[in-house]
Amino acid sequence: MPSTSEDSASPRYLDQLPSDGWSGIGDLLSLATERLSVPVEGIQDSITDRWFSLAGSRGTSIRRALGAYTGGIYGSIRAAGSVVGGVIDLGAVLGNRRLGPLWSSPAGNGIQGVANAVWGDELARRRNGLRIELGLRDSEGQPIGRNPVDLQRAYPNPRRRLLILIHGLGETERCWRSETDEAEDGDSIGELLAGDSFTPLTVRYNTGIHIFENGASLAGLLEQVVSDWPREVEEVALVGSSMGGLVARSSVVAGRSARQHWSEVVKHVVTVGSPHLGSPLEKVANLVSWGLRKTPESRPLSGFLNNRSVGIKDLRYGAIRPDDWGERDLDAVLGDTVGDTGALEGVQEHFIAGVITSEPGHPMGALLGDLVVRVGSGIGRGRRRRIEAKDVRVIGRRRHFDLMSDPQVHEQVREWLGVPGRQLEAVR
Repeated sequence: MPSTSEDSASPRYLDQLPSDGWSGIGDLLSLATERLSVPVEGIQDSITDRWFSLAGSRGTSIRRALGAYTGGIYGSIRAAGSVVGGVIDLGAVLGNRRLGPLWSSPAGNGIQGVANAVWGDELARRRNGLRIELGLRDSEGQPIGRNPVDLQRAYPNPRRRLLILIHGLGETERCWRSETDEAEDGDSIGELLAGDSFTPLTVRYNTGIHIFENGASLAGLLEQVVSDWPREVEEVALVGSSMGGLVARSSVVAGRSARQHWSEVVKHVVTVGSPHLGSPLEKVANLVSWGLRKTPESRPLSGFLNNRSVGIKDLRYGAIRPDDWGERDLDAVLGDTVGDTGALEGVQEHFIAGVITSEPGHPMGALLGDLVVRVGSGIGRGRRRRIEAKDVRVIGRRRHFDLMSDPQVHEQVREWLGVPGRQLEAVR
């Protein structure tokens, strides 16, 4: 079974720094310096080895001397990156009161989301201040506590039906907002979907750790929220965008495995552009990495590519459970070992997929999907695995990142959730 992000976590000076995001920028710079310099050094060493091997024993002696020299240079670069990173983190601690939390700005949200997507598992191991801990966030990105007092303060008009909104890879809860939300009376996408029937709750999570880890954490969060909600909860509905749809399904699996109460009241799971059967882009990355391992000169690039987060690797086949990978090496070339979860019993599942062609059934649309997720994966219907969702819909002329801001998607989700209809304006 793949290790979790906490298995190899080791305390560092970062443990003593505030988790406002800024305190992790320097360590992120240090990590980037390390991961970029290692393949460059490896490529140079491989090329040098090949040329000096032609000179026999004399070339070997020169090669050793040159290797010691260049190794010292690259080691100094990494050491300098570590020192500079520490200084930046210290400066962030001293100046964070003036700057405010990193997540308080759209740009800061973007930096944190992307950093967690690419290296989120490593950020968690390093206890970096940029790492995201799964939790509820308000419309400004402010964390919301799980206790009754904080929930009542954040949701002064609580309803008995909860709509849980789960973003995709590299995003934050800001994906549920639109440009029109900046207006004083503008509704967020979550509010449009919830209407007067649900209270919308937005979740932020580290998209770079395993999907099953996020699923288990989300299940734990929802168990506490449902328990401490100001009113008795009658229904929970989950809406996930892209990776968020996999996290939603994983949370139900985890909640039921742990016999948590909230999993008994979940009625709907809606996924939008989710790669239930895997992402072709991640499969291509896996193949490219395998190909790069074939020659000494390109092998360091394979190692660099394999440093992408385990969260991204989970997207290769849509792995949502701890045993989906088994003992398999996550960097082994292809080979789908993910088990068939089937439909979630007692839950109405609704899948939306997009295609770039005007006709959803066009062969080119089926092949390319929304340019990120193919149709079969988006609606859970493949040759080896199938998820029999209650409803599926394929929308034409839509790219992946257009889906969650699309009025047709909003109307369809509201219909499935039983939210009374109203005229929706396009969210751009």
